[in-house]
Amino acid sequence: MESSHISFYRLANEGIDAQTLQRIRHDKPVTTDTLGKICSIMKCQPGDLIEYIEDACEPDSAE
Repeated sequence: MESSHISFYRLANEGIDAQTLQRIRHDKPVTTDTLGKICSIMKCQPGDLIEYIEDACEPDSAE
């Protein structure tokens, strides 16, 4: 957001719910619909916004 000069205020004005913005600020889960809206506003791809980090506490799944 910082590099794109997009503020939480602008996201709110573009229709992102205040509760959703609060979830983003506190690194809580958001829906794929929300990610889509943010990508549309910021003209980016979901991978530009999120990163998968494997949970070290989960056991490896047996294949």
